[in-house]
Order: sequence, then structure tokens, then C-alpha cells
Amino acid sequence: MKKWIYLTVVICTLGAVQSCERVIDIDLPASEDLLVVEGSIEPGQSPKVLITRNRGFFNAFPTDLEAFITEFVVQDAVVTVSDGQTSEVLQFTVNPLSYPFVYYSGSMLKGEIGKTYALRIESGGKILTSYTRISGAVQLDSAWFGLNPFDSTEDSLGVSYGQITDPDTMGNAYRLFARKNSESSYFAVAGSQFNDDFVNGQAVVFFNGQSQQPFVSSDTFVPKSFFYTLGDTIFLKFCSIGRNELQFFNTLDAAVNSNGNPFASPTVVKTNIQGGLGIWCGYSPAYDTIIATN
Repeated sequence: MKKWIYLTVVICTLGAVQSCERVIDIDLPASEDLLVVEGSIEPGQSPKVLITRNRGFFNAFPTDLEAFITEFVVQDAVVTVSDGQTSEVLQFTVNPLSYPFVYYSGSMLKGEIGKTYALRIESGGKILTSYTRISGAVQLDSAWFGLNPFDSTEDSLGVSYGQITDPDTMGNAYRLFARKNSESSYFAVAGSQFNDDFVNGQAVVFFNGQSQQPFVSSDTFVPKSFFYTLGDTIFLKFCSIGRNELQFFNTLDAAVNSNGNPFASPTVVKTNIQGGLGIWCGYSPAYDTIIATN
């Protein structure tokens, strides 16, 4: 008798659960139509400003450069950069040898250490503005190559090391770029930016693998895509940047690293572009070269 009562309870429970099933359709709001800026200026160099359109989270992103330019790049904006005394309207430029390959640039206005540069963009009825300052460069004390620090048996793959002495003034921030002798442009090294909150006035040693190449799939980890190989010539570009600009790169890395992780907290990328998204950054670089030898 007890067995039949138990079976009856189980059947009724399953029936109640099934009757509670509902199909829920979530109507996600359309993404806001915004412009995205990737702009930079360095001492002795003309500014470079790439302007693109944003896209919804679930929309496909082009995987090749031609589709990216066709679908995303804004080519008819009015882009002006000023140092407070001189202003220049930048022209749309195509240069396959210099990242970001298609961008707005000029010929008259050049970056200078200590100056602040205002950016203004007008496009499609939108006005975007931003400011950035070029601070003084911090030179690399030394740079060298070392075999893979995570594998004591490694005999051919490794990383580059660098050392700086942070100035004895709070508020310094940095970002590292690198390229090999087979590459024509410097690209940022993932997660390489930092500030001097805990190392003010001290010697700082850091290491890094290869820089991230645009339009190259990184779905699977391949050791040779991260590590350098014996015989490589490695060019380092160590840049001083502003604290606000550092916040953008830190939060951007956090957003990228948490993408697709259901347990990660959402990250708001802290742009310094008023009226849009992205970054306008003054870089002050110091350079060094390493030959990867054991």
C-alpha cells in the first residue's frame, strides 16, 4: 500500500512540474548607435584616429580586414586635433604598412612632450570630444630574453624581459608594445599596462610574450603564438601614458577576459571619449631591441 502511495505522489509531482513549464521569449533592446574611437599621438608624430561603428553583442563580427573596413570604418567624419595654439583637420588615410591601416591623420601637427591635445569628431550629426596629454618617457634600464619561465625543460621558446626605474613621483602609468623582425608595426602586449601605485620610485622587472596581432584567430592556444623563438629579433616599445587612459585599457582587458564566462561580473569599459566609446591616448615611447639567444 505504501509503495502505491509513493508512486502516486511521484507521478503527481512530475505532472505538476511539467505543467509549470513556460517558454519565455526575451526581447533584447537594440544596441545604441555609437561611434568607437581608437586614437593616439606621440612625440614627433602626426595623430592617428580610427573611427568605427559599434555592433550589438550577438551580431557577427567580420574576421578579415576588407569586411571590417566595409562594414565598420567611418570614412567621412570631420576630425580635428588641436594643441591649444594650432589646429589641423585630419584626412582619411590608407596605409597597409602602418596599423590601424585605415585612419585619419595629418601632416602639420606633431606631438610634443608636455602638451595636451584636444580631439573633436563630427559625423552623422554626432559630436565626440576628448583630451589627452603626452608625458615624459621612462627609459628601459635593460631588456633581455629568457626561456619559458613556466617550463624548466623548455629549450627553444621564451619571453622578453625588461626593467625600468619608476620616477619618484606618483601617478605614472605605462603600456607595452612589441614586434618581431618579421612584422612592420608594433602591437600592444595583452595585459602589459600598469601604474606605480605599489612601485613608486622603485626598479620594476616585467616579462611578456608576443604582441596580439589583429585579425588573427586566438580561439586555441598555440605556444609559438605566445612565446618568442630562439633567433627572433624583438623590438620593444615601452610607453608612458595617462592614468585615465590606463583605466580604459585595464577595463577593456577585464571585459575581453570575462567575455563568455557566465560566472564573471560584467565590466564597464571606462572610455575617455565624450559622446562615444573608445580611447584618445598620448604615448611617450622608449625603445629597445633584444636578440633571442640562450
